[in-house]
Amino acid sequence: MMNEFIHMTSAVMPPQITLSLEMWIAILTIISLLLFAAGVQLMLVFGIWVVGFHMVVPAFPFENMAVTAYTEVESFAYIAIPFFILVGDIFNRTNVSEEIIAFSRSVAGWLPGSTGNTAIATSGVFSAITGSNAATTASVGQALYPSMEEEGYKDSHAAATIAAGGTIGSVLPPSILLIIYGVLFGLSVPSLFIAGILPGLAMICILIGVNTVISHRRGYGQKAAAYEFSLKDIGKTAWMARIGLGTVIVLLGGIFAGIFTPSEAAVVAVAYILITAYADGRIESLKEIVDAGITSLILVGVLMPVIVLAVLLQQNLSYIGFQKVVSEAILTLEARWAIIIAILAILMMTGSALASTPNIVLTAPLLAPVAYELGIDPITWGVIFIFSDAMGFITPPYGLNLYIMSGLTDIDYMVLAYNALPYLIGLFVVLTTLLVFPEVNFLAN
Repeated sequence: MMNEFIHMTSAVMPPQITLSLEMWIAILTIISLLLFAAGVQLMLVFGIWVVGFHMVVPAFPFENMAVTAYTEVESFAYIAIPFFILVGDIFNRTNVSEEIIAFSRSVAGWLPGSTGNTAIATSGVFSAITGSNAATTASVGQALYPSMEEEGYKDSHAAATIAAGGTIGSVLPPSILLIIYGVLFGLSVPSLFIAGILPGLAMICILIGVNTVISHRRGYGQKAAAYEFSLKDIGKTAWMARIGLGTVIVLLGGIFAGIFTPSEAAVVAVAYILITAYADGRIESLKEIVDAGITSLILVGVLMPVIVLAVLLQQNLSYIGFQKVVSEAILTLEARWAIIIAILAILMMTGSALASTPNIVLTAPLLAPVAYELGIDPITWGVIFIFSDAMGFITPPYGLNLYIMSGLTDIDYMVLAYNALPYLIGLFVVLTTLLVFPEVNFLAN
């Protein structure tokens, strides 16, 4: 496999160096691992490996890096990402959060652990507007963490609950990660969105279930006012939250009805929230819109280079046959249950150690052939993979949502990780069910 490219050119290496290409790649990999162990940022380590690979492999001239960057970024589907980010930013700046929280409380606040369940339900609505787990975690954390503290929740449980709720944004449409996955692997983004509905709702239900049990046992939320389930209240609060909920309807309704592509729906949603917020007196100056746009551009400027670098890394690994080796090694286990255990183990390890985009580009192609052998179609596998990646947001050492809540609350990161463990177990049960019985997600078919 490695012998396909053992000839070196004098333009790349001095003629006195006679190391084989396999040895050069091995040295490059060892150097990269040492840099990672020394604390160098992961994406910089990947960048060094990719540049080094292009130096020693004749089939990959440096021009390939520029061509790949251009062809990857020019994809029309990526236009949806800055507009989804812009929708979320305008949403926060127009102060409609309180109406969404009131609606979420009318839906889930009557259960034990009222405000904790409200935080999870609010995360679900925020996710359907922003498409981002980080934005959801930060927004809900700022809005509801103080209330949970006042109502008697242990601070670490309150913060862990909000961090767990933030994972919903990765799976429930319009997930930015599903957009990236669809573009990178040539899959229909609307189909991925539809396939993400049931798993996303399952996440909300299992997280609410876990918080309800814990809150009932520990007496959390006893200081909160008693809430009763009322369809009248749900209707009243839904009308009050019409700007936020209307955005969800425009986004998802337009996509699922086939009226808009995800990119077009994101633009229409921006126009909708701007018009309705201005008409309602929530936008007072053009500066607010400009500031929101600048924030979106900054985030896109951070995200797109990561996507390009991850694609380059995937190209390099495919060339040396790394993905084929891994998939064949797993398939040698033969027994279905053993293969599933191996997949779960790899998903949990990579999801907890890698940022989302590198994880998507590196790990998903490694395991996709194995998933197909198990009878899992590409759309279903895409949602399963993103679901597992979402769990990484509350799993050390990556655990982005834990870092966000730790920063907001000054609670130790590992304390939050421990308190998030019940939620992680609940999500793991759902993930295992989706992997063992993929047919339960009938919307993916």
